[in-house]
Amino acid sequence: KERCMYYVCDNIVKPLTAPSQLSWAEMVGPSPMEWFVSHYWGMAARHLVEAIRKHAQSAPNWRDTAYWICTFSNSQWHVKAELGDGQWQESSFYKALQSPMCKGTVMIIDEKVWPLQRIWCLFELYHTIRLTSSSHFQGSAPPLVCCRRARQAPTWPWPWPAPRPTWTPVRPRRPRRPTDR
Repeated sequence: KERCMYYVCDNIVKPLTAPSQLSWAEMVGPSPMEWFVSHYWGMAARHLVEAIRKHAQSAPNWRDTAYWICTFSNSQWHVKAELGDGQWQESSFYKALQSPMCKGTVMIIDEKVWPLQRIWCLFELYHTIRLTSSSHFQGSAPPLVCCRRARQAPTWPWPWPAPRPTWTPVRPRRPRRPTDR
């Protein structure tokens, strides 16, 4: 049976973090994040892991690449606080995207494009585009990478020359200003 992140959270993360009520990352020892992961919790966890592995393997020194995944980075015991207690600017999601270490967002897309139907994923997408237009993200990789379940890792550097790529780099267009014609 396909297990999703709801299952992983309720049956693995929460039981293991119950004594400390910390996040999984805090419990095992966090690493400085490089990529923010936007995904739908109802997607099969194995596909999420596969897509992230393929993304990581496309870069040099891929074993050192760290990803911010809410299931593991947030304390599942203090969800209201992780969401900023009603102040989105105080949410761990927003703070992770704002981090100077964040290179961009990896959005995991499935066949039904569920992440684009979820409010938190749209929040993450909006702020990724906003931060991109402000030149927040630095580096050689596109700041937003939408990934389908990939069977083959892309090659480096980007963009990948393939007629039907399994990974699609997305570069948001600069918003028009009233003075632009």
